[in-house]
Amino acid sequence: MKVFTRALGPVQANCYVVVGNGHALIIDPGDAFDEVEQLLKENNAVLDAVLLTHAHFDHIGGLDRLIEKFDVDVYMNEKEFDFLKDLHLNGSAYFQVHIQSHAQPKAVVEGKQKIGNFEVSAKTLPGHSAGSTVFQIGDDLFTGDVLFQGSIGRTDLPSGSYAQMMESIAYLKTLPHDLKVYPGHGPATTIGQELCWNPYFR
Repeated sequence: MKVFTRALGPVQANCYVVVGNGHALIIDPGDAFDEVEQLLKENNAVLDAVLLTHAHFDHIGGLDRLIEKFDVDVYMNEKEFDFLKDLHLNGSAYFQVHIQSHAQPKAVVEGKQKIGNFEVSAKTLPGHSAGSTVFQIGDDLFTGDVLFQGSIGRTDLPSGSYAQMMESIAYLKTLPHDLKVYPGHGPATTIGQELCWNPYFR
């Protein structure tokens, strides 16, 4: 499996294109990017679906254009369905960028499930937002804005909670040390690296 990373949108949120066995998923399309078709073509892959770790504006900015072009399903935590159209819940009202999506998402299931050609394990880890969800695909963990290299996501936006974030971090600390972490912003890391260097893991 290959993971391609593109930092997109006004605050450079990471968008991931996960490719394996002729299929692909896109995680958190923060903005439209022309390379997606070329990536799929170069890897002889078809796009199966889009996953959202959460529905803040910087992770959904390219969603509508993406599903208009590829006509694929969008999966996310149902707790944040309303975020897609609500400028305050998705945070865009506070940054004066006014981003909305008219996608009709499907609720991601807690635990293991098949999405397209991929085995995906989903776990709701609130704190950054009520429906923040991490996705594990193989040995890769996509954490959205729950966990960053050396830090964690902010908890001061609507539905955020520092207490819930600490519970979520406590769960992440129990995961295998060699699990590779692909965060919503910044460089990739591992659970083991965060146990060594992330002050919130101590």
